[in-house]
Amino acid sequence: MLPTLNGMATPCTLQTAQVGRTQDPNTVQAVSETLPSIWAATYLDGYVWFITQSRSLCKAPFDEETQTIGNYETVVPSLEQYNLYVDMAYNPLDGMMYYLCQDSQYNSYLKRSSLAAPSEVETVGMFSVKLWTLAINRQGKAYGVAYDGGNLYEINLDEATTTLVGPTGKDVWYTQSMAFDLDTGELYWAQFATASDHGFYQVNTETGEAISIGEIGQGTQLAGLFMVPQPMPEPEVVDEIYVEGFTAPVWGEHPGFDLEVAADAHYSISEVSWQYYGDLIYGFLDEDDYFDREDVSYVLAITLQPEEGYVFAEDVTVFYNGDTSVFDATESYFINDGDFVAFTILYNLTDPTTDVVEQTAEGITLWPNPATNILYLDVMEGTPVSIFDMAGRLVRRQPYEGQIDVRSLAPGIYAIKAEGSMIRFVKE
Repeated sequence: MLPTLNGMATPCTLQTAQVGRTQDPNTVQAVSETLPSIWAATYLDGYVWFITQSRSLCKAPFDEETQTIGNYETVVPSLEQYNLYVDMAYNPLDGMMYYLCQDSQYNSYLKRSSLAAPSEVETVGMFSVKLWTLAINRQGKAYGVAYDGGNLYEINLDEATTTLVGPTGKDVWYTQSMAFDLDTGELYWAQFATASDHGFYQVNTETGEAISIGEIGQGTQLAGLFMVPQPMPEPEVVDEIYVEGFTAPVWGEHPGFDLEVAADAHYSISEVSWQYYGDLIYGFLDEDDYFDREDVSYVLAITLQPEEGYVFAEDVTVFYNGDTSVFDATESYFINDGDFVAFTILYNLTDPTTDVVEQTAEGITLWPNPATNILYLDVMEGTPVSIFDMAGRLVRRQPYEGQIDVRSLAPGIYAIKAEGSMIRFVKE
């Protein structure tokens, strides 16, 4: 079964059809007969947003259980009077409503406004092709079909430029609209009832090919197509992470690791890399590198990715070979774009003839981390302190005076060295 298809029909009827791959899309059921004449429509958070033929921006509540629309309200009484609004879509990435407009010469323009100030419509630019549809998916990617040639284009929403995807293989008629099913990511396209193949298609965003699903019944001129997504479940929180199987490196050997996560864990290891730190150097180890640098510290970076439907807690507890002491929430890991990045304890090569020596809890500690203005270390006053950026460049060297003023540092990740130990901190 395909998701529920919802369409704004003109002149003043909103209709909806349950559409399946073997089901007749000609079955059309009216859900409102009290709306004004409509040119474009979309759905957002329980409301149908639409633009009328008098260029009013309106919204009306949509009841998913009864499949009906309530009384509408006018949000902006009159948008600009010199453009026809032919399609509209909401971008979840920037929170803006985007409009596809045409002038009297059928030139196509991209406009947008925030829902906080919907009357302040900004013109992004004019397209080089005559577009008739606009649809935006969950990832903020936008697509549209052009009148000439019936080609599908990917749309740059910041520049109003287009990239050809491919031909739809269909004729393009005047009244039409596109919308993504936000649950499945599929793109759907509905046209004027006399279009080729009777006007309702599923479109391949990789090739542009439009596959006919069937005819939209009752000779409908469908001016606005929208899909109502299913409610997204709240993600489950992972607050404990288990990593094991690491083999400690030895001087002159290639860095080895055989990492695993706990059975039935809702996360996986997506990347593992060795890094090294010195007074003036910083770098990554390649597959053919060896532990052969003196006076540096090696650290293993482990990046874990949650399964779909799961997120990492900000105060997650990390068990490394069953031990939590080698990780510290303020020093050894951070969460970046939903991924968990952990850094193991440092390994210092103090003697080329011996095995690698682990640096344990006897090393230095610092707080707060992240730091904004002042940083504190648990070292004696007068202790020499060096700060390095992530490229290994020395950015500051000074004696410790009870605190370190980091306000002049640019935001980013740094390494601080004192008493032969090195530790990371984040400058906000």
